[in-house]
Amino acid sequence: MTAGTSGILQRLSGIAPRDLARRLDALLASDCETRPAFSGSWVVPAVPEGAVEVARYAVEGCPVAVYNLHDRTESLYHLTPPEYALSGALVGLVEGAREELLASPPASSRGSAEIREHVLREGEAAIARLSRERRVLLGATRDEQLEHLRELAATLARYTVGLGVCEVPLRDPRVLDVFVDAPVGAIPLYLNLADVPGAHQRCVTNVYLTAADAGALLARLQFESGRPFSESRPVLEANLEAFRVRATAIGPTLSPEGLAFALRRHSTEPWTLARLVHRGSLTPLAAGLLSLLVDGRSTILVAGSRGAGKSSLLGALLLEFPRSQRLLAIEDTPELPLRALQDLGYKVQGLLVQSSLGGHEMTADEALRVSLRLGESAIVLGEVRGQEARTLYEAMRAGTAGSAVLGTIHGNSSAAVYERIVHDLGIPAASFEATDVVVVAGLVRPRGGQRVSRRLLEVSELVKGQRDGRFEALLAYDAATDGLAETAILASGSSKLAGIARSWGITYPEVLENLRVRAECKRLQAVAGGRRPEILGAEWTSRCNARYWALVEEGRAGGELLAAWRTWLEAS
Repeated sequence: MTAGTSGILQRLSGIAPRDLARRLDALLASDCETRPAFSGSWVVPAVPEGAVEVARYAVEGCPVAVYNLHDRTESLYHLTPPEYALSGALVGLVEGAREELLASPPASSRGSAEIREHVLREGEAAIARLSRERRVLLGATRDEQLEHLRELAATLARYTVGLGVCEVPLRDPRVLDVFVDAPVGAIPLYLNLADVPGAHQRCVTNVYLTAADAGALLARLQFESGRPFSESRPVLEANLEAFRVRATAIGPTLSPEGLAFALRRHSTEPWTLARLVHRGSLTPLAAGLLSLLVDGRSTILVAGSRGAGKSSLLGALLLEFPRSQRLLAIEDTPELPLRALQDLGYKVQGLLVQSSLGGHEMTADEALRVSLRLGESAIVLGEVRGQEARTLYEAMRAGTAGSAVLGTIHGNSSAAVYERIVHDLGIPAASFEATDVVVVAGLVRPRGGQRVSRRLLEVSELVKGQRDGRFEALLAYDAATDGLAETAILASGSSKLAGIARSWGITYPEVLENLRVRAECKRLQAVAGGRRPEILGAEWTSRCNARYWALVEEGRAGGELLAAWRTWLEAS
């Protein structure tokens, strides 16, 4: 299981001479790499000298430690897979079962979940038989034997029809992205982290994949997508639904040094405004304002660069609709938590459309036209970027686009969003006036350091009637406080809030009071979530909002409503 001299030479073969000394020094300094026979991935068990541990936890039984490294602007994500410590006899059982299954593979017409279940079932039987034949004891008692047998079968499935050691970071809710750069084997696995206090977002791991690993991953993506991959089409995108991952593979000729992959995880637990408040991404006042704007049937575009958290914020906004509101969500990549919303009783219809790399699905524009014929609904666009933008704005101007419209778009400011839609996508300035609010999410680097934090940077409303793309900020990011500051426009002159007040039959001071009550409710939910994490989740958010609306229906407002809501939360 230890690489030793031959393993080191194997790992160094094919590396350019100028890099050979550096890689050899790194290998010798980090102790030997290890891997069991059934795995193609090498793992470095040693921790570099001077590394400082900042977090330790387990992901489905695999110990994970996060270290800050001396003089490095990235952290180390260190895995200790239990299967890499199996005895030679147990490794032999798994490898023997693996060889038997490879000799008689399941029908290719099965889905990936069915194939994995087949491997688990057949592998468990094969390992049990081999253990008897080879007289390998799996445990002292019957219960221990069965438990160990199931663990070995799970390991077999992970390293035959699964993703091997890569499954650990892809199951870790703290991991955002995983990267495999070319040439595979010479460069470790990289990833981006979130919600690990004290650690850098960018991490290097102690895992090195091999060419065999890369080939297996590519085959899995081809199986899942059903799309070709070759030198003439060296880009492949696919969804790995079992991991909620969007994967992109590139190869020659686009990547001269071989295959490379980017695996982008989508959170299995929907983001909520309270959860974003809890982690510091937005202030309670911003959460209250966004809740009010959604409830006020606004057209909201969530802007930001890649990785800024646009989709996470958009998903959180969907939970601010009442469960009685019908939602139509159009996406080319399944990122929004539609199934979780449906499980909570929301009326959600998802429409999966053709991706930017093609396929046989309906285009986003065609799906949008269909959605406009599906009855009164709030329309949610995963990303506004093509012909569908023209259809959307035509529908909004005609009043046929539903009770609310939400979507994401690339852009670092409200002005950039205007430029993108009007000048790049060709939407007339008069049509753009159907936009109410632009919310900008971004990445900040406090004091210019390398640690990156996700923050809401701007909530601005469009000045209507000017047709020049002028916005007025309601909330603006203040680097000194690392939060959003209220502007004078919000305090007295927001045309959007004034419109909501008129539609609800209340005064402007009353709509501001409504806003501040919502903000305090979000703050209280975030504080309570610090003691009971489940309160930050989607189910509790739905309950919190439902209780708020019930109190409104009872005729309560202001301090009376807040006191009753607080009492309910504390008693729940």
